[in-house]
Amino acid sequence: MYIDYSYLLVLWWLLSIKRGVDCVNIGEVEELVRQWSPLIWLAPGEKYLPMSAEDYLKHVKLAFKNGSEIEKVSLDGALQDKLKDAILIPNDSINYLMDNTSSFIYGKNPNLQPVITYALVQQCQNNTQSDVSNSDSSLHFHVSYWVFFPYNEGKQVCFIGSIPTLKIFNICLGSMETLGNHLGDWEHMSLTFSGNRFPDQLYLAFHDSGVYYNYNHTGRYFRFSHQRKSIIQVPKFPQIVRTQGQHPVVFSANGSHGLWSAPGNIDFVRIPRLTDRNGYGTYWKTWNHIKIYHLNTSPLPFWLTYRGKWGNPKRNCYLFKKLGICQYSEGPVGPLWHERDFSCSTRS
Repeated sequence: MYIDYSYLLVLWWLLSIKRGVDCVNIGEVEELVRQWSPLIWLAPGEKYLPMSAEDYLKHVKLAFKNGSEIEKVSLDGALQDKLKDAILIPNDSINYLMDNTSSFIYGKNPNLQPVITYALVQQCQNNTQSDVSNSDSSLHFHVSYWVFFPYNEGKQVCFIGSIPTLKIFNICLGSMETLGNHLGDWEHMSLTFSGNRFPDQLYLAFHDSGVYYNYNHTGRYFRFSHQRKSIIQVPKFPQIVRTQGQHPVVFSANGSHGLWSAPGNIDFVRIPRLTDRNGYGTYWKTWNHIKIYHLNTSPLPFWLTYRGKWGNPKRNCYLFKKLGICQYSEGPVGPLWHERDFSCSTRS
């Protein structure tokens, strides 16, 4: 009996082509992800340096907000919904960790020890026709570069009684209190690509807000476009993000690590006045140690899917706890659970 196996050969050929294209696309995308990974300048005198998420998890334990510990809990599977209410707390007291300058909360110098940057890539379908002659229809994606700090130092605020207030001629008539400290600090920068080997836009995140910049291919810099909507954060933004090679040059605020496009002091909240101080301290070539995860295709590490908080609950709060005016604010959620900076469905 004759059996026609030609359809199997055609199927094998199609799958081979797909595998080949996928490999080429992934290689090209990952090359661009590394080429455009940011150069981060940590602030002069920065005490709280970055750390890999995997290293941080060696020093904390899982707990619920009522304080009861959870023993030997897996961070995946059926417990995910339950773990939305979980937090990560240190194995030692905060006071002990603060007094011990070799403790994990002080992080690592990224020039002396490997510190990982996590690049999360989202592929997009090409729904537009690029007008650049060397465009590549496969290079439609956006990438977020996430860096982790084990500790976020808050800002000093002038109080009269329990009311935050402005200084008078730079003098506080009440007492200065540090607000917004917390364990676990995720910061990030994002880029979007639309068929070219250079990005269209850049997004810099800071303190639950952020700002968009458009890329000028001729000048090889990014220019200010607009801020993500924010009621209380209305700073005067630096207009340009410069590049070194192809790496955007960004500045991490002292203690709180929000990312800005230029050195200097930036007031990002007016009342009470909160200021980020940036400058040329320690440089960090994030592309030297980078892990790339392709969303929806790459297997993800268990900790990346964790939906709870990466730090302590709120405590020592002023006024109303819901306003978040606390000595210790709540630790953040992980990278997957933040609002996306770019969307494939709204790409231009």
